[in-house]
Amino acid sequence: MIVRAVQWVVAVGLGLAALAAAPRAARAEPPPASYAVALLPLDADKGLEIYGQPVASEIARALAAGNVRVVVLGPRTAVPDHTGLIIDGTIALGKASAVVISLRIRRADGGVLPSKRSLAASAPGLAKIDGAAAELSAQLLPTVRELLAALPRESEDHGRIVEAPPVPAPERPVLIAVADDRPAADRGPLRAALQAAAVNWTRAHRRVARDADLARLTAAGVSAAGADLAIGFSILGSRPEQPDERARPAMARARVRVQIVGPRAVVFDRVVATDTVLGDPGGGPPELAARVAREVLAILGPHLRRSVPSWR
Repeated sequence: MIVRAVQWVVAVGLGLAALAAAPRAARAEPPPASYAVALLPLDADKGLEIYGQPVASEIARALAAGNVRVVVLGPRTAVPDHTGLIIDGTIALGKASAVVISLRIRRADGGVLPSKRSLAASAPGLAKIDGAAAELSAQLLPTVRELLAALPRESEDHGRIVEAPPVPAPERPVLIAVADDRPAADRGPLRAALQAAAVNWTRAHRRVARDADLARLTAAGVSAAGADLAIGFSILGSRPEQPDERARPAMARARVRVQIVGPRAVVFDRVVATDTVLGDPGGGPPELAARVAREVLAILGPHLRRSVPSWR
């Protein structure tokens, strides 16, 4: 369902030297990694702005479920490397209160697609916008797969026999600390949701998360723990909003200070502020908090990749 609106981290020793001198096995080089699809928040008519990012996120989930690698971008987020297609679009009011969602697909390198690629779906009103997003996703998935398959390969020489590099050592752990120092009456489920989401997010990046104390996240502490880096989250504010109309979902915003600490210094220290995040109609506070937590991490992702080049 339409759920969220955005807005929204080595040691080198004799062992490695011995490994570099050891014979290496030969193998066939695999094809280049598949392109990603970048999905921009949708432009929306006045009064519909809150639905731009949630509709984009819902479409992204449908693409990801179809094994398409997709990245949802914020309004000012740069398109990442290895992006093959960019999808943007609009949400507009039609006749008789209808809502029309339109999508445009284009190549990230500016190349020409085989034919005009635009899709649209409509709903009789905002209450049915989920259905329009689902209909549009069903049209979009086969189209995106076809266009990705037609993109030129980064290299045409895929049958070479190359020297296989040494098997890399397992990734070092990442220290994760989450704190909420607000008065107890102002706290909610966001701390637990952010802790769980950060662990899953770290695992998805092939790192091992290890709980830590926010007050001890220093460069010396990272080195002493043998960690790759440390990420600290300090919740500054989390404001749930419940509309008067029962049919509409609950909403929330959050402000979280994020610190990224490497073995030598703090490399990132900024406040991440989400846009309004929508929950499912009838969903409880834990479900909404989980979506807010994922939004915080989605906003943080590009900054983390820039601050810590080894983070992929």
